[in-house]
Amino acid sequence: MSGEEAADTDDEDLEEIDAADPDAAGREATRRPTTIDGGVAAGSAVLAAAAAAYGSLPAFGLALVGASLLALGLLYGRRPAVDVAGLLLFVGVLAGGFVGESVEATLVGTVACVVAWDLGQCAIDLGEQLGREADTTRLEAVHVASSVLIGVVTVSAGYALYLVAGGGQPAAALVLLLLAAALVTVGLGARRSRPSGRSRSAHRSHR
Repeated sequence: MSGEEAADTDDEDLEEIDAADPDAAGREATRRPTTIDGGVAAGSAVLAAAAAAYGSLPAFGLALVGASLLALGLLYGRRPAVDVAGLLLFVGVLAGGFVGESVEATLVGTVACVVAWDLGQCAIDLGEQLGREADTTRLEAVHVASSVLIGVVTVSAGYALYLVAGGGQPAAALVLLLLAAALVTVGLGARRSRPSGRSRSAHRSHR
């Protein structure tokens, strides 16, 4: 699923949620992160910490701090906390990869920490826009599927390049995975920023 398709799907789903609940504007919504995106984000953070633990205990400790910070960010709806948590998770995964020299564990951890960051931010965005009471199951399912798909495809492409041209050196794989993760982060961030302001301002204008 491309970024443009995901953005269009988000817009359509937001409109359907509003249409299904026309009285939502008259109620006080709970502006807290949504549960599905938030739950998958937390699970992905735990998976990233486990991947870091494969390399070394210090790397696991760093990733565990990141996972804990992400949980707090989701609990209180703090975007900066989720951003810092994603960075700590990724550094922990990379550190574990350099020490443990397990390309596969680093691959899994890289995908997990990027997905944790993206879905954590999506959970906060949806909670602020629609409130936790809104039925966002379909929209969150699309977020989860697209984030995992984009992460797996992009990072796997980096891994395939490592197998072909990396000469079997773990350090080369880590460089490629770092580049792939950066591309995934940029792509997911661009995708998430497209529907939020546009769709909500349009909804407010016709009410």
